[in-house]
Amino acid sequence: SRHAVPEPCVLAPEATAEEIVNTLNDNVTKLYAWRSTDVKITARQGGVPIMLSAVMAVESPRKLRLIVRSFASDEVDLGSNPERFWFWMRRGDPHGNLTASYDGRPMGPIPFQPDWLIETLGVVPFSAAEFEMREQPGNQTRRVLFVADQVTPQGKRIQRSMLVDACQGVVLEHSLREPSGRLIARAMLSNYQREPSGVRLPHRVDLHWPDSGVDLTMRMGHIEVNPSAISEQTWAMPSYPDAPVIDLTRFRP
Repeated sequence: SRHAVPEPCVLAPEATAEEIVNTLNDNVTKLYAWRSTDVKITARQGGVPIMLSAVMAVESPRKLRLIVRSFASDEVDLGSNPERFWFWMRRGDPHGNLTASYDGRPMGPIPFQPDWLIETLGVVPFSAAEFEMREQPGNQTRRVLFVADQVTPQGKRIQRSMLVDACQGVVLEHSLREPSGRLIARAMLSNYQREPSGVRLPHRVDLHWPDSGVDLTMRMGHIEVNPSAISEQTWAMPSYPDAPVIDLTRFRP
């Protein structure tokens, strides 16, 4: 069997925080959008794995769409456009299309953090100044953790971190935590491949949302980088029969 030859390091062993972030951002600047109609999803809710297929598209800075399908029907639809984001689940509780506007405060918990998810998918640049870099112990490849205390658009304090492979210059994990340290969401990125355009993209993303009890593994086959035309309809909030729109936004007085 042929062993995959590891790619040579793109970063020097003593690379600074700024150099590491610049390498990450070099990749981001070549990538403003991508989509894949070849996504296989393994979802685990309550321990039983379910195999699903999905289509996914993302465009900087605030456009996202993920539609998950079973054999019979759409199961999950989540998305974001510059004005609002939404989350619909066929078996969701409450049943409906949960939505919130970016310029208000949601009244209830939002099942996913759209800004964070879009950054996780590699189309939004990072600012080194916002993060503190911490070396991670280990005798393998150098790994560093970038940590930032942030306030979400909804006014909630969170700690955001990125685990980076400081040899290859790729993000291995993004996570969001409450100030107490409690995990809100985690995305693990793996199986990086160099696309024909030179951009490197993960072809496997493991998403974990403890509160919702949802664990998703997404495996992307072919990824279209910077597609010439993604229809505007992709970023429009859908309407599903029997699913009332539940607007969670509370506008500031």
